[in-house]
Amino acid sequence: MPMAGGDMTERRAALLTRHGKHAAIAPALAGIGWDLALVDSFDTDSLGAFTGETPRAGSQRDAALAKARLACELSGLRYGIGSEGSEGSEGSEGSFGGDPWLGSCGWATELLLCWDAERQYAVEAWTRGPETNFRHWTLSDLAALPDILRLSGFPAHGLIVGRPGDQAFHKGLTDEAALRAHLADGPLHLECDMRAHRNPTRMAMIARCAAALAERLASACPARAAGNARAARPRAKKPCRRPRRRNTAIPEPWKTMKSLSPTPEGLDQAAALLRAGELVAVPTEPFTDWRPTPPGPTPWPPFFAPRTGRPITR
Repeated sequence: MPMAGGDMTERRAALLTRHGKHAAIAPALAGIGWDLALVDSFDTDSLGAFTGETPRAGSQRDAALAKARLACELSGLRYGIGSEGSEGSEGSEGSFGGDPWLGSCGWATELLLCWDAERQYAVEAWTRGPETNFRHWTLSDLAALPDILRLSGFPAHGLIVGRPGDQAFHKGLTDEAALRAHLADGPLHLECDMRAHRNPTRMAMIARCAAALAERLASACPARAAGNARAARPRAKKPCRRPRRRNTAIPEPWKTMKSLSPTPEGLDQAAALLRAGELVAVPTEPFTDWRPTPPGPTPWPPFFAPRTGRPITR
């Protein structure tokens, strides 16, 4: 499997994790002939934790690179894999937020980074999308509990439990009886556990990111294998063209948008559009409130198409 700068002499990498990510990453790398060794002797939460006890120093990439380098050091292997996720469009754990267009829906960013300790450069793969269940609530009575459990994906997805304004005291809770017992002692602050081993939704995105990393590692193109062209050495042969830039043209829905007056007639027109399966935007403060068609067989594709400029089919 050639990489930028020469042929690979080793097809084994070390992954530093205690959160079960090996199961999501190893199959994709095995598909290109790589073996992934698990290194779990180091507590990666000491580099930063979703629950906030240990703030992460630096950016999402800094954290992934630190893990990859540590994987090389602890395993003695040439290649190390670092994994880091975030919830929000800025790609920094702890700055939880929305999508990069309007900020009104959840957004996740996963990074997998392969560090070459011999040549001192990294190959990166980034995956972004709305596939996240990150939410948080204040629970004061049992009446709201069923909705919270449904929205969080409980018990397949764990919950982190604490008191409002205090640090969490129970991570990865998957027992409803225990949750009810905690509530008997006072209001609770609940949030979805975003650690990979307690969050199947995030684990699926890591697997998708692993497929992107495997494609880059297997690529003979220096522009693709370099991962944002960081410290890549050009091949002696004629270089191939870089991948096409992402289309930044104005999405078609914006060109055909029609303004409706805030009158009874305008409201009637908006209602008719919704009944016909169209999309209506209501300007609010501080964001635009999107009103998609009520839930049906395929409610999400028309909702995301104006944001991305292309249909969403998965």
